[in-house]
Amino acid sequence: MQLDWRFFPIFSLPSAGSNYLAVYNPTLVVTSVIIAILAAYVALSISGRIAAAKTDQSRAAWTGAGAAVMGGGIWSMHFVGMIAFSLPCGVGYNPLGTLLSAVPSILASGVALSIISRNEEPSLFRVTIGAVLMGAGIGAMHYSGMGAMEPDAVLRYDPTWVGISIVTAVVLAFISLSIRFRFRAHKFGGAPANLIAAAVMGFAVSGMHYTAMNAALFYPLLGGAPDFHMSLPPTTLAIVVTLVAVLIASIALVASVAGRQAELAASLRAEITERKRGESALIEARQNAERANLAKSQFLAVMSHEIRTPLNGVIGMANLLASTPLNDRQTHLVGNLARSGRTLLALINDILDFSRIEARELVLFDAPFEIREVIAEVTDLFAEQGSAKDLELVYSVADEVPVQLLGDSVRVRQVLINLVGNAMKFTERGEVFIGVSVAEDKGSEVALSFAVQDTGIGISSDKLAQVFEPFRQADASMTRSHGGSGLGLAIAKHLVELMGGTIAVQSELGRGSRFEFKARFREIPRPGKVAEKSRQIARPLRTLLVDANATSARVMRDYLTRWGMAPVVADTVPKAVARWKAALAADNEFDAAIIDVKGLGAAGIELARTIGAKAGEKGPTLVLLVGMNDLAGSDEIEKLGAFAILTKPARPSALFDCFASIAAGAADKGVPSPLTRRIGRAVTPSFSARVLVVEDNPVNQEVAAGVLEEMDCRVVTAANGKIGVEHFQSEAFDLILMDCEMPIMDGFAATARIREIEAERAASGGATGRTPVVALTAHALAEIRQKCVHAGMDDFLVKPFDELQIGEMLRLWIPGCEQAPRDKTEIHAQTHVAKNEAAESGGPPIIDMKAISRIRAIQGRNAGSLFERVVRQFADTAPSLVAAVRQHCEAANAEGVWRAAHSLKSSAATLGAERLARRCIQIETLARDSGVDAVRSLVAALESDLITAQEGLRNLVEAEHV
Repeated sequence: MQLDWRFFPIFSLPSAGSNYLAVYNPTLVVTSVIIAILAAYVALSISGRIAAAKTDQSRAAWTGAGAAVMGGGIWSMHFVGMIAFSLPCGVGYNPLGTLLSAVPSILASGVALSIISRNEEPSLFRVTIGAVLMGAGIGAMHYSGMGAMEPDAVLRYDPTWVGISIVTAVVLAFISLSIRFRFRAHKFGGAPANLIAAAVMGFAVSGMHYTAMNAALFYPLLGGAPDFHMSLPPTTLAIVVTLVAVLIASIALVASVAGRQAELAASLRAEITERKRGESALIEARQNAERANLAKSQFLAVMSHEIRTPLNGVIGMANLLASTPLNDRQTHLVGNLARSGRTLLALINDILDFSRIEARELVLFDAPFEIREVIAEVTDLFAEQGSAKDLELVYSVADEVPVQLLGDSVRVRQVLINLVGNAMKFTERGEVFIGVSVAEDKGSEVALSFAVQDTGIGISSDKLAQVFEPFRQADASMTRSHGGSGLGLAIAKHLVELMGGTIAVQSELGRGSRFEFKARFREIPRPGKVAEKSRQIARPLRTLLVDANATSARVMRDYLTRWGMAPVVADTVPKAVARWKAALAADNEFDAAIIDVKGLGAAGIELARTIGAKAGEKGPTLVLLVGMNDLAGSDEIEKLGAFAILTKPARPSALFDCFASIAAGAADKGVPSPLTRRIGRAVTPSFSARVLVVEDNPVNQEVAAGVLEEMDCRVVTAANGKIGVEHFQSEAFDLILMDCEMPIMDGFAATARIREIEAERAASGGATGRTPVVALTAHALAEIRQKCVHAGMDDFLVKPFDELQIGEMLRLWIPGCEQAPRDKTEIHAQTHVAKNEAAESGGPPIIDMKAISRIRAIQGRNAGSLFERVVRQFADTAPSLVAAVRQHCEAANAEGVWRAAHSLKSSAATLGAERLARRCIQIETLARDSGVDAVRSLVAALESDLITAQEGLRNLVEAEHV
């Protein structure tokens, strides 16, 4: 059985051997395959445009164009393949049927493109359905095209080969679609992938065509049918079809490329637009961040001022109160108050520093400094705390460390204070060691390695990574037990990085911690550098070193050995006594003995007394190391006859100078050591200066005035800038302390007006001097300082300030007004009558012996006693001032009262008549603030205090002649 060209079964057939045998033109066969591949390539390229289409209309347009190109290409391949098929009879084609045969191929191509242009990978079922539809469409195109063929023969089909051709079309379509999706799944795209897939698809279409051609059977006509002839030769027709197909494919390909470029341009425009939008968002975010940062800075400035202003009063009043006679409980409470205020101040400073670091506003300043002096200052700062906790504070600076460096010593000190403060906080027993060495020396630049090691509680290994994070501590419970904000180490890390270094920590729980950091500085060459490093004592001194702490003993032994001495070390009193007696027995007595009174306590004092009493005239010279506690301040130590009493840790320079003096025979000649440090004998500077304090806060006004008066300054106060300017116009001052924010007229306007007055005076031929104006402000931000300088102020003092800061400020701006300092502490060797009377009465002493000692130290004319003459002059003038106070009270003249009291206060304070001076202060203050009525009841007490003071002074004068 065979099928006719309409696929009807035919049972009556011509002889099977009588059908025509056809031949193929190889060139046209190859041409047909190329056309199929080209059409498939263009269709695959267009599929990318379909997938990238943003709208349904553009998707449909690209799909239609691709289907037309691919379908037309398949049809062209089929037609060229038919032309390549040569029969021994004439062949013609029905034009309409031939054209209509292209419809199935276009539909099949549309199905294929709709599948392969999807972005997601289709399921196996979908690919199978697509392959079936595509194969059926290609088969329909082929057999409908065969139906348009008009040969001079009878056309029949072999059913088996028909079925094979359809299966071939479906299978090859499935393979080509699958290959396309495999490429996409493995990210293999572009022209090479399209070319491979197009080749497979082209061969699939061609394979189906030539398989189907094998199903066609052509038999000669019976009865002499008409002879059909083509109007154009087959080759010419094939060329025309090929050119048309290539032209259409080329146009479509160019359109696809153009579409791709348009898509890229649109994508680029979209990306540029998105980036501009992102940049705008970033700019807006940055501006918002800057505004937020500015708001934060302004908030911190306001809060700094608001917190520092009352804090200045708290700390200042606590310091002033601590300078008055207090019982033990009051002293303890005042100490706690001052410590709490300082802790709060440190917290505020940490927060402000961290804020400036975050805002990148913290910059370093280069200035010459000596690192050894910085280390010594840090140890001095913590000496009292270490002594109170019975901790050893030891430091060592290597010889190769340069003497002078160029860098920011303030920030180096801040880092060390943070690290040493932490070590002191978390160490209850043992020691804190500070070491400095050279890590790297490049000539002009040197990197120093700093180490702070303690024997404290340590840090667990899992907490080490977070110790430098802000607001974090190694253990949250430490915040309760030890306090702190958790900012100190974070600030230290940032500062070290600003100095070009790194910081690290090693720690073991229960064994202590070691913080190390490196910082870079520039070295300042000095001609005497080599000589300083190789300095030695003039003659080797046999020295007995008695130190209870092994680390301290090791550091001090290294110093002595470096200076050419051979120290004998003992860590206990029995060992020291044994070594001393052995030296006596061998007639090889020690030249000097260093005794650690701080560590050995009473046993150390007894050892010093024993050596001093039994050594004889040629015994060792004693050098005592003491701590800053009550034991070190006792008279018992001072009576041991030591050549020098040094605080521990002793500065290497001080220790060297001490032994250099001993080697030169200073002790044998009775020359006192200039390096002896009397603990508890803090010296207050003295200035003969008139100072104007312009401050609206009465507490801060009193604090500033109190501190200045302690330094012997004559103080005038003003409650606002307007009053301050009026005082400046009518009086002369050596210095002005100016608060910044005040009512009526603030400090900036007042300073500007003062500078105008000075300019007017200079222009009119008057005084041309410039009075230093120092800003008093609770603000700590750089912009406030700039505002102060712009207003004409000379310096900047941040509240809360203390007597040390004010003293340094006075030395800086009025150095010519400084006079001999006075001792703040009581001297026990003087008369104790006035002190004991004061203790019994619970008030201030009648006579302050420190003032008396200061006057007695000044030699009068003709070797006479200045003290006696001053007392006589006081006895002549003081009664008249007391009488003036009473008269002005009766006349209701408040100004006269406080002026007379003020004059009496000055002379009484000079002579140490402390109780009388305090009574004058009381009367002066009340008269200024509350008028005459408030002081009437105090006049009698004033007269009584004068009599008592005169009697005490007469007793002291008489004691000089005994």
